[in-house]
Amino acid sequence: MTKPIPQKLSGHFLGDVLLCKRKPIDPAVAAYTPQNAQSAFNRISAWSAYAATPLCPLKSVAQDLGLAQVWCKDESGRLGLASFKAMGAVYASVATISELLEKQTGKPVSDQDLLDGIYTDQLANTYLTCCTDGNHGFSVAWAARAMGCGCKIYIPTGVSTEREQALRDEGADVVRIDGTYDEAYAIAARDAAADAAAVVISDSATSDYTRIPRLVMSGYSIMVREIMDQLNGEAPTHVMLPAGCGGLAGAIMTAFDQMIGEQSPAPIIVEPLSADCVFVSKSVGHAVEVEGDLETIMGGLSCAAVSYVAWPILDARVAACLRIEDKAAAEAMRVLANPKGNDLAIVAGETGGAGLAGLLALAKDEDVRQQLGLDGSARVLIFNCEGATDRGAYRQIIGEARSDQLGVRDLC
Repeated sequence: MTKPIPQKLSGHFLGDVLLCKRKPIDPAVAAYTPQNAQSAFNRISAWSAYAATPLCPLKSVAQDLGLAQVWCKDESGRLGLASFKAMGAVYASVATISELLEKQTGKPVSDQDLLDGIYTDQLANTYLTCCTDGNHGFSVAWAARAMGCGCKIYIPTGVSTEREQALRDEGADVVRIDGTYDEAYAIAARDAAADAAAVVISDSATSDYTRIPRLVMSGYSIMVREIMDQLNGEAPTHVMLPAGCGGLAGAIMTAFDQMIGEQSPAPIIVEPLSADCVFVSKSVGHAVEVEGDLETIMGGLSCAAVSYVAWPILDARVAACLRIEDKAAAEAMRVLANPKGNDLAIVAGETGGAGLAGLLALAKDEDVRQQLGLDGSARVLIFNCEGATDRGAYRQIIGEARSDQLGVRDLC
C-alpha cells in the first residue's frame, strides 16, 4: 500500500495532516471481542458509582464551522475522577485484583465489595503501580484506595506539581523520574518485575504485556455504547480521537466497528506536534518510537511509542492523522468554556481540548476538509477526555474570572 504523504495544514494553526486509506481490521488483532465489551459493561454498569456521562450538542460550534452537527462526549465527571481514564484504569484494576483474590480464596469476589473495601486485610501486602502523565495514574490510585491496597505511581518530568500532589492526596507513593513518559514507563516496569507485591496496571501495551491494556480498552468501549444510546442509533460521520499511546483511539474505533460496522464514523487522530508517534508511524508504514522531550501542554498525549495492541487498529482504520501546535488546544479550551448561543459551557483540560482543537484546525483548510467530507452534512463527535485536572494551568489559559464563573478553583 502506498504510504500517505504528510501535508501542511493551511489556516490559523501550525500543523500537518496525513490522509489515509482505511481497510478492514483482522479480527485476530482486535483489541477486544464483543463478548469482552459486554462483560465490561455488565460489570461496570453494576457499580454504585456508575452513571453515563453527558453527550452535549455544540450547535453553535457546528454552525460556525459549517458542519451539520458537533457533539461532545464530556468525560470530565466520570466516576468523579475528571477523566475518561476511570472507565479503563478502574475497571482493569478491579478485574485484575478480583481475579487475584478469587485464586487466593477460592471464592467469588464481588466488584462492589472490592470497591467498598471489604478485602482490605487480604490486600495489605499488594500494591498497584503504573507510569502516568496524570489521569491514568490518578484513576489507578483511586481504585487502590477504594479497594484498600497500596499504590506506587511513576511520573515523568513534564507532570505538573499540582497533578503530582493530587496523586499523593489520593494516597499514592509518587516517584518522579527525570525523563520522558516512556523512560518513566521502563523504570516502573523494571521495579515492578523485581517486586512480587506489585501489580502493574498500564494502559499501554508491549509485545509481552497485553492482557491489562486489553481490559483497559474494553472498559473504554462503554463510552460508545452510551453515545449510541444517547443518539438513538444515529451514528456520527466523523470522530476526532486524541492519541497518546493510542489506547483510547483504538478502543473507540473497535467499539464503533463492532456495534455499527460499515456505518462506523471516519476516525481522525489528533496529536501534539512534539509527541506524534501515531502520525510518524503511519507515515513510514510501521510502528516507531519518536525522539525528543515530548513537551506539550497536552500532557496526556505525551507518548513516544504506540501501544502494541492499539497499533494494528490504528494502522488499518484511521481516515487521517493530524498533529497540531499547543495553541490550538488552548483555543479549543476557550471555545468550550465560552459557548455561543444555547451551547453548554464545558470545562476541558489541555488534553481534553485536543479533539476540538483538531477540528478547528481542519476547518480552516478547505482542501483537506473537502477530501475528508467535513462539509454541511458532516456529524462530528469529539471527546472531552479530561476536566481541569491542573486547575492553575486551566485558570491561566481560560482566565481567572471565567474559571471562577465555571466553579474552577486553584488548589495551589
